[in-house]
Amino acid sequence: MTTDLVLFIVVAGVAILSAALMLVSRNAVHSALFLIVNLLCVAFFYLMLNAPFLAMVQITVYAGAIMVLFMFVIMLLGADRVGGAAAKYPWIAPAAAALASLFLIVAVIVVVQANTGALQPIPRAPEVRFSHVNPDAPALDLYLNAERVAADLSYGETSEFTQAAAGDYNLLAFPACTEADPAQCPDPLATGATPLIALPVSLQAETDTSYVVAETADGAPQLVTVPTDLTPLTDENTWRLTVVNALPGETPVSLVQLDPNNPTTPRVLVPELPFGAASETLTLPRGTVELAWRQGDAVVGSARGLTPRNKTHELIILAQERVPTAEGGTTTRPRAIRVEPTPNTRETFGSPQHIGHELLTTYLLPFEIVAILLLGTMVGAILLTREDVKRRAERRKVVSPVARRINKAAEAAQNAQAAASESNPAAETVSAD
Repeated sequence: MTTDLVLFIVVAGVAILSAALMLVSRNAVHSALFLIVNLLCVAFFYLMLNAPFLAMVQITVYAGAIMVLFMFVIMLLGADRVGGAAAKYPWIAPAAAALASLFLIVAVIVVVQANTGALQPIPRAPEVRFSHVNPDAPALDLYLNAERVAADLSYGETSEFTQAAAGDYNLLAFPACTEADPAQCPDPLATGATPLIALPVSLQAETDTSYVVAETADGAPQLVTVPTDLTPLTDENTWRLTVVNALPGETPVSLVQLDPNNPTTPRVLVPELPFGAASETLTLPRGTVELAWRQGDAVVGSARGLTPRNKTHELIILAQERVPTAEGGTTTRPRAIRVEPTPNTRETFGSPQHIGHELLTTYLLPFEIVAILLLGTMVGAILLTREDVKRRAERRKVVSPVARRINKAAEAAQNAQAAASESNPAAETVSAD
C-alpha cells in the first residue's frame, strides 16, 4: 500500500470513531469535542486532495466559529449532561454498533483491494486556438486530423479556444468554402482535396496553446507554437504579454517599451526575437503602455496607447500585410496584430476561483434544489412544533377532578367570607383596628 492510502485509512478510522463517540456520548461538551475531531479529519482529507483553501475553510468556519457557537450555547443553557428515562428499545445501540463494524470491515476490504492510492486525477484536456497572419493565403478551414477546429478564418483573425484530446495530430488547412449556402460546400477530406498546409502538432494535457499560421520569405507555410499561460494572476493589477515575430526575414526584432517622459532610453522587454519564435510570457503592471518593435535602430512596428485589462493575457503578433501601391500593384509592410485579450481563468483545483466557478455553473441547480428542500423542511418542522406546543397548552388547561373540587371549595370559602363581611361591617372595622 502507498503512503497516501495508509494515511487515508488511519484518518478515516479516526473520523468514524470520533463520529460514533459524538453520538453515544452523554456529555454534550464531550460530544462537541468529538465533532471537532471529526471536522479536523475532513480538513485533512481536503489537504490530501490538494485543496488547501477548502481545508482552511473547514477548520476556520466549522471547527472554529460554528463549534465555538455550539460550546457557548451548551454552557449558557447548562446542557452539558444528557438525562432522561431509559431507552425504549435498548437493542438498537448494539445492533447499530454491529452493523457499523460490519460496514467498516467491508469498506476497508474494498479500499485496499481497489488500489485507490494508485489513482490519479483526470487531467484537463488541452485547448488550442489559431491565428491567421499569412497575407498571401485565403480564408482557411483548419482541421486536426478529421475534426474541424476553425472555420472561415480570414487574415488577421484568431479563433476561439477549442478543446481537443491530448495526442499527436496533423494540422490541415484548406481554403474556406465560398458558397452562399454552407450545405453546398463539399467536405475537403471526403473529396481528397490537397491542403494548403499540412503540419504535425502535438497537444499535451493541462496546456493552452496558440498556433500562428504565417509564411516564410519564400512563401512556404510556417506554424509558430505559442504556449499560453491562462492561470490566475495573484496580483489584481497585473497582466500577461506574449509577442510573436511573424515578420519574414533573417534580422531579429526587439520589443521595447517607450517612456513618454524619456523617449531616448526605452526599456527593452524582449531582445533579439528571431522570425518564427514566440517570447517568454511577461507579467506587467496595469496601465497604458507604448510598445515598439525595432530592427537595429529602425522602428518596424508599434502598439501605441495599449491599455490592457487586468488579469488578462495579451498576444501581439508582428506580421506583414499586403497594401496597394500607386502603380496598381501591391507591396508588403509590417503590421502589429493584437489578438483579443483572454481572461486568466484556468483555475487550480480547490482554489477560490475554482470553487466559485463550480458552484455557479455545474452545481448551481443542485445547490438551489437542496436549499429549497431545506427551507421546506424548516417550515415543516416549525409547523409540527407549533401543533405540538398547542397540544401541550391544551393539556395544561385540563384540570383533574380533585383540583376542580379544591378550587370550588376555595371559591366557596372566599364567597362566605365576603358575605360575612357585608353582614357585619362593624366587626370588620374592629378586626381591622
